[in-house]
Amino acid sequence: MTESEEIEKPTYPKFFIPLAIIIAIIAIGLCVWGTWTFFTKVGEIWKAGPQVWIWGAAFLSPGYTFWLIVGALVWIPITILFFMELLGYTIKGGKITRQIIKWDAIDVSVAALCAAIYGGGLTATGGLAIIPGFTWIRPANCLSALFGVLFGIPGCIGCAVGNFIADALAGYLSVGSIGGFIGNFLIAYIPYKLMKDQTFRSARSIFEFYLWGVLVGSLLCAIYIGWWLDIAEPFIGLPPLFIWGWFVPWVTINNGLVTAIVSPVLGFVLYPMVKKWGLHWT
Repeated sequence: MTESEEIEKPTYPKFFIPLAIIIAIIAIGLCVWGTWTFFTKVGEIWKAGPQVWIWGAAFLSPGYTFWLIVGALVWIPITILFFMELLGYTIKGGKITRQIIKWDAIDVSVAALCAAIYGGGLTATGGLAIIPGFTWIRPANCLSALFGVLFGIPGCIGCAVGNFIADALAGYLSVGSIGGFIGNFLIAYIPYKLMKDQTFRSARSIFEFYLWGVLVGSLLCAIYIGWWLDIAEPFIGLPPLFIWGWFVPWVTINNGLVTAIVSPVLGFVLYPMVKKWGLHWT
C-alpha cells in the first residue's frame, strides 16, 4: 500500500494554517527565550534566589497560596484520571466509559520498548544537572508527547516507567519520583487524548500538537510534579521558593523546547510506519 492509501487526509478549514504557524512561533519563541534568560542568570539563582530570573519572578508573582490551590486543582483530578486509565476506564464525550485494553504481547512490548528508549535517553544526559537531585537537561523529553500520540496508553505508561528508570540510574530517585512517574505519564497522555488529528500531516494536527503536546502538556506536567514536591518538602528538602520559582518554570521550558522543535519532525516521519504496523492508538 502507498502512504496515501494508508493515511487518511481529511480536509480542514484553511484558518488552521495561520493558527499552526502562530502557535508554533509562540511555543518555540517562549521556550528559546526562557532557556536563554535562564542560562544568563543561573549563576545568580543560587545566591539571590529564583526571582532574579524573569521566568522565576513571573511564576512567583501570583503568590504561594495561588500555586498551592492551582497545584491541587491539577494534581487531584489528574491522579484520579491516571488510576482510572490503569483500571480500564476513560472519559469519552464527557462520560466515564469502560475502555477495553487487552494488554497482549504487542501492547506490553510497546510499553517496554518506550520505557527503555525514553529511560535510556534521559539517563544519557543525567549528568547535566540543573537542580542537583531533582532535574537535569533532558533532550529525550521530545519523545514523551510523541509516544503518547503514536502508542496511546502503552506509550504513556512507557514514559512513566522510563522516567522512573532514569531517576534510578541517574541518581535522582527519591520520593519526588512518584510525582515524576505520573507527571511523565501526563505529558504523553494529554496530546494522545486531546489531539483529534494525530497524523502530523495537516495544519490542524500541527496546531493541536503545539497546543496540547507542547504548551499545555509541558506546563501541567511541571505543575503536577511541582505540587507533589511542595507537599513532600519535609522529605525532599527543596524549599517552595525554588520549587515554584525555579523547578516548575524550568521543567516547563525544558519539556517544551525539545518537544516544539524535534517532535513534529519525528512524528511526521514515524506516523506512517506506526500506522502501517497497526500500532497506532486512536
